[in-house]
Amino acid sequence: MAERILLSAPEAPQRTWALSAVDIALKDMFVSFALAFSGPIHTARFAEALRRALVQHPFFHGTLQTRNEALLLVSPAPTGNGAVALDVATVEDTLELKHWPALYRSAFIDGLVPKGRLEGQRDRPLLHLKLNHFQNASVVGLTWNHALSDLHGIYGFLGAVAQVYNGGDAPGAEPLFDRAAIWRELQLDPEAGAPPSREGRNGIVGISRLRAGLGLARYLGTGVHDAVPLCLLLDEDGVEALKAELAPTGVRASTNDVVNATLLKAFAECARDTAGTGDVGLYFPIDVRGLLGIPPGTLANCLGNASAVLSLPELSRASVAELTARNRAVVAAFGKAQLEADIRWADHWRRNTRPSSVYHHWLFGRDRVYSSNWSSQDLTRLHFEDAAFVAMLRSSRINRWLPLPAFHSTVLPLKLGEGRPLHVVRTSVRQRHFQRLARQLPQWPHVREVLRMDTGERLLAPARAHPGSPARGGPGGGVAGDARRALPPR
Repeated sequence: MAERILLSAPEAPQRTWALSAVDIALKDMFVSFALAFSGPIHTARFAEALRRALVQHPFFHGTLQTRNEALLLVSPAPTGNGAVALDVATVEDTLELKHWPALYRSAFIDGLVPKGRLEGQRDRPLLHLKLNHFQNASVVGLTWNHALSDLHGIYGFLGAVAQVYNGGDAPGAEPLFDRAAIWRELQLDPEAGAPPSREGRNGIVGISRLRAGLGLARYLGTGVHDAVPLCLLLDEDGVEALKAELAPTGVRASTNDVVNATLLKAFAECARDTAGTGDVGLYFPIDVRGLLGIPPGTLANCLGNASAVLSLPELSRASVAELTARNRAVVAAFGKAQLEADIRWADHWRRNTRPSSVYHHWLFGRDRVYSSNWSSQDLTRLHFEDAAFVAMLRSSRINRWLPLPAFHSTVLPLKLGEGRPLHVVRTSVRQRHFQRLARQLPQWPHVREVLRMDTGERLLAPARAHPGSPARGGPGGGVAGDARRALPPR
């Protein structure tokens, strides 16, 4: 049984916000994820909590309009487009909440998030949620227009909904959404100095549509059609050991540093026999709210693009610990000066480009490792009364037909029981490289297990017990490289 609840905008004078050049580039992009919880979430209470939280978030009811090369958000919109949709679905099944591979199957995840336009409307809603009721659990899926906010702002919004659901008061003030206020700290003057070159930093370049088409063809031909979706379950003790190894050198590494280093090392192993592989690009977004002095959870796109270019021989020679230190250096080097240059670059070329030109980052057309950290302590503490956070889930596909390319990665939080939060790295490799990971696992004490999301096939690290998995020697135990087990059909 499925139903749809439309939450209309409150009757109020229309308001308009002007979005920045960075937001303009995201106006046609929608982002989605799903959150699994350990118990029931009541539909009526959830809808009412959502309705009350939206009063302080009127821009979710808005419409995006382009005027004179600027993107405007008009809100509220009592008529026409502008409703926030909540779909409700009941599933006659239980979730294996303590068996993590069951949660990360591609076919399971793809049905949890809302999709498409509302009937009779031209555009997709700026915010669309889906509440999935299982017999023993609930899953909240949502999709939103990326021009409104990055995921950190969405986490703050979900926290407001949970606060109301749990008996608290609705947020007392509208969260900061003034783009001028957000970027004022940078004191940007788009006309200051010489115009930036067409070739920007590693993370963003300006190229012609022809070159963009050639890059896209290469991307589709070599990085997508044979990509195998994987999840890597990190061993938190192993991650902490790597951090401790670097501490005497003055490097205070994060979990994301370790993840990026592992992905770079895996890329080097997979690319050893690939002709034409030269420099490898590393690209990952970082939250710059602290850099700008903006409160955590502010609804906005406050991401900086940290990037570096490394040679394949360098990756092959370096250890995971050395690459972890290298990643930390990339993060440490990113500051206001780099952020200002990137924003000024995007703003200049947005205002001065011709319709025949395209500006985008280099994920198209070159070898790269992309990693986005979606983990959050606040998220792992999110609950709706007794329904506690269990896992964040993301699809392994761009859309219905297109899988994510190789080495496009996301770090997802996982909480099994009362223990500390774990991390699952959703990524992908080529078909022929999947078994190579088996040979790497014994060298990576910070990775417990690798799950193939489309088939359920698993590569188990030797002599370790895994959450939701039996220890070595018991039924289903395994050793990387010589024993694998496919999950039983469901």
